[in-house]
Amino acid sequence: MVADLVMEDLDEVLSLRAIMCVTGPDALHYTRAVTRAVCVLPETGPAVLWVDAKAPGDRTAMVEALYRGLCLDGIHGPRPRRLADAEEMIVAELSRTPRLVVVLGAHALRTEALEMLYAMWKHLVPGQFAWVLTGQSGKLEQVLQRPALASLTSYVFLRHRAGPEPA
Repeated sequence: MVADLVMEDLDEVLSLRAIMCVTGPDALHYTRAVTRAVCVLPETGPAVLWVDAKAPGDRTAMVEALYRGLCLDGIHGPRPRRLADAEEMIVAELSRTPRLVVVLGAHALRTEALEMLYAMWKHLVPGQFAWVLTGQSGKLEQVLQRPALASLTSYVFLRHRAGPEPA
């Protein structure tokens, strides 16, 4: 069963602070597979940050989702107007505690949003978080084939396709 494989591989992704992709025919399938895997993580595991950047799926939407997801609005108040200031706060928070960042519906994100996440993972907070990109089968693969995302794609460690069990 795919959910079991995702569970097994999530441990390895976490230990390596790597990137994993989980796709499915719809949000129900890929979200359920990742949720099941996350639910069995040990309590001593990293904090899980669920990110769902709403439309338009650009850098601003991703910064807003990360800022809220990390509860920085409760610490620092509303998100700063300058994205760079908010990004610095996000990087500082991600540097404090190892995390698993789960990006729901990554197939709907614009290139700039994924580039920003990749820059945080690779350069700004290296080794501090693993991440899981989830999305619709076919669409997420198309997004990752964008030339600007070639470097990110080369770092995808594992890929899983969740879906209905064969009859």
